[in-house]
Amino acid sequence: MGRPIEPGLVRVFRYFAVVAAVYFAANTVYTSAETGEIINLRQARAQISMLAYLFLAAYLSWPWLERRLKRFYLPIALAIATVAPTVSGLAAAGGTGAPVSSPADVGLWSVFPVLFIPLVLIAWQYSFTGVIGFTVGAALVDVLLILRLVGSVSLETLPVFASALLRAFAFGIVGHIVSQLMDTQRAQRRILMHANVQLSRHAATLEDLAVSQERNRLARELHDTLAHTLAGLAVNLEALRLMVPEDMAEVRRMLDRSLENTRGGLTDTRRALKALRSQALEDLGLRMAVQNLAQDAAARAGLSLHLDLPNEPLELTPDVDQCVYRIAQEALENVVHHARATRVGVSLGLDHSLLRLTVSDDGLGFSSAGAEGEDRYGIRGMEERAKMVGGRLEVQTVPQQGTSVTLTLRTRDDSSSDL
Repeated sequence: MGRPIEPGLVRVFRYFAVVAAVYFAANTVYTSAETGEIINLRQARAQISMLAYLFLAAYLSWPWLERRLKRFYLPIALAIATVAPTVSGLAAAGGTGAPVSSPADVGLWSVFPVLFIPLVLIAWQYSFTGVIGFTVGAALVDVLLILRLVGSVSLETLPVFASALLRAFAFGIVGHIVSQLMDTQRAQRRILMHANVQLSRHAATLEDLAVSQERNRLARELHDTLAHTLAGLAVNLEALRLMVPEDMAEVRRMLDRSLENTRGGLTDTRRALKALRSQALEDLGLRMAVQNLAQDAAARAGLSLHLDLPNEPLELTPDVDQCVYRIAQEALENVVHHARATRVGVSLGLDHSLLRLTVSDDGLGFSSAGAEGEDRYGIRGMEERAKMVGGRLEVQTVPQQGTSVTLTLRTRDDSSSDL
């Protein structure tokens, strides 16, 4: 019942209420003109229905009620649309005084089309459980109405009860079809929403890569032009200063000031170049950055490298990217400096919303007791990084057989949201 009202449902419901009110008003006028009476039992059903649907149209046209009643707003409207035809049918059937021997005498099928609308709206908004509740409730009301009119069950009245069951069966079939269609539509909306989020992340990743590449290009251009020019100018000024005689103090002071300004400009340029040039993670993305880390570590330590990385770029949040990159970096540095291994393996993958990074080696390993007192392995730092993003770090080691560092992290799954 807490699910938001489906888009367009209230508008369709209000349109139905207005059309039904106009229809029953016209029916009332026609019956009055035909019989010459303003109020009679024959037109009681039309008059009750007209008043009920006028009230329902006003109810659905007042947004304040929706904000006030919240999750009860739509169920109340559906109850009015369901009860009104039943009550009007009861008034019309009970007021005739004629014996009941067929479904037409009770008027079950006369309100059948009108009850279809709340049935479809219930199937539209709620699950099939709501359809079953509507169907069972309508069937019970029909049976009670029939018992009130016929008094007892007999062979003559059996077709009337069978008609009520047949109507309930029709309600159930139609409600099931509409519920299945709505479930399919909601699933498609969730998939589409998830795809849009993935596309947005992919576009953001491509934009970040483009920005990083442009920053690196500008850094290279500045390094090859401005930095080289300032460095050459500094060398020329230094040579010129040595050529100036000692007695030309003013010229030497001017050269010293120019040389100091040139060196300061070169230092500022190098600082700007360093800030402008992006880091490996920003430039390459997580997958390529981890691959470069592993290849560099294996080359430095002369290790055999086994890589198991995804084919497509991983589209994760920046804090997750940083966590995975830094843990991979720390684990690989431990292998290079402490493991004395001959082989290192790096595995990175995303299975649905579960991210897993594993760095393993066949080195010396270490004992669990020794690990707690030695900061050189950086285990505590890696565990803290993992906890900061809601992940879990697991270290498995066997002395003389190797070590395996595994990071598992549950990323956000957008496809699970209920739309």
